[in-house]
Amino acid sequence: MHELSVIMPVYKESVDVLQQSADSVLKQTYKNFEFVIVTEPNEANVSFFESIKKSDSRVTVIRNKTRLGVAETRNRAIRACSGKYISFVDADDYSDPKRFEKQLNFLENNPEVSVVGSNMHLVDEKNNIVGERRYPELYNDIKRDFLLTMPLANPTVMVRSKDLKEIGLFDSRLVKSEDFELWLRFLARNKRMHNLQENLLYYRIPDNEKRPKIHWVNNYVARKRFGKYIWPWHQRMISLSAYCLISHVPSVLLNNVLDLKVANKIKRIKKY
Repeated sequence: MHELSVIMPVYKESVDVLQQSADSVLKQTYKNFEFVIVTEPNEANVSFFESIKKSDSRVTVIRNKTRLGVAETRNRAIRACSGKYISFVDADDYSDPKRFEKQLNFLENNPEVSVVGSNMHLVDEKNNIVGERRYPELYNDIKRDFLLTMPLANPTVMVRSKDLKEIGLFDSRLVKSEDFELWLRFLARNKRMHNLQENLLYYRIPDNEKRPKIHWVNNYVARKRFGKYIWPWHQRMISLSAYCLISHVPSVLLNNVLDLKVANKIKRIKKY
């Protein structure tokens, strides 16, 4: 049995991007893991995954028979895992070689923590580092920042398998903000989180990254459902009021507001 399971859902990434992401997993300094890759049925790069499966016994490739979407694809990967810990990897990002080693050592030495993330570099399509995003380190600060933002980067996460199975997996009914909803459920059950203050991920910034309205609506619904178990009522009302307003703002205006420097400051984004 492997100590760590690494999961990666895949959908229509270029081979070059997939190669870089997969290499960053397979060349980690920590070696005792299984790598579970799940593809959608119309994935064009199946031969690439079969080739790395043949070359490395740690790799398992699962192909969905029907299009499941990212949430249920992640769930399918999680159900196939056997590790004590589960690390999330996105197919368009790549990790620092010591990411697994550092995060696993932290969880081993801090049994009260369920989830560990990290800060991350921001890179463009040519792999140039164009900025960084920093996240609060300690649990109480993370919980506070969830009121208005997302202080945990899903592709940097390593989580205890037993806690994930206790809380439940991603809500496959959600096409956006499924990660935010999951981590609110963790907070609602008093599961502790921590962010290592190192940039352990290279996060590829999509061209013209814009959040659709359903993203903000799902954020609001999750806050309304679980906020009463996490924050005092006065903090909860501020959060709900802000996201109720955001979810009703026209998309063009909202995207312009989110491009402002003050929005980047709130999200702890520093661009070079």
